[in-house]
Amino acid sequence: MKKDQKKQELEDLVAYLDGEVSEQEAIQVEQALSRDEEIREHVDSLERTWQLLDRLPIAKASEEFTNKTLSTIKTIQLEAQAQGDQNQSGLSMSKKTREQLRKVVVAGGWMIGLACSIFLGYVITNQWVPEESEPLLSELSFIENLDTYSEVQSLEFLEELQHSGTFNETTQQQNQ
Repeated sequence: MKKDQKKQELEDLVAYLDGEVSEQEAIQVEQALSRDEEIREHVDSLERTWQLLDRLPIAKASEEFTNKTLSTIKTIQLEAQAQGDQNQSGLSMSKKTREQLRKVVVAGGWMIGLACSIFLGYVITNQWVPEESEPLLSELSFIENLDTYSEVQSLEFLEELQHSGTFNETTQQQNQ
């Protein structure tokens, strides 16, 4: 955060020295200069640097360098224009578009594979894991008559009922 702030302050000072700031911004920089010794020293250092740069001889580019540079720029512009025309006609996709499309296809494949795995796991598990209610359903008649069975005092009592034929009469009545 401080690095960005220092960079912004330096840009503001350079813009101030170049005369590229508004009147309000110039007032703010001048107020900062009046308050902070470090900023004043930095501005002095920048001014001395510009003075030294002004003393350096100005190099002139040769006519050949200028022609080569302008020719290269024109070639790059023509290639970019041709590429743009191809993109507009829809004949080819840019490298970035192809890369994005590839990523979407790969992600879609993973999603479909994951969904199929989940479905297959559910189907297989559903076949192998028994229902919790099946044991209860197989003993439904016992559960329905549980109150009756709880009134029995002993096993001997049930055996006496069986010998007397009571269970045979109940079975015959249920079959009719």
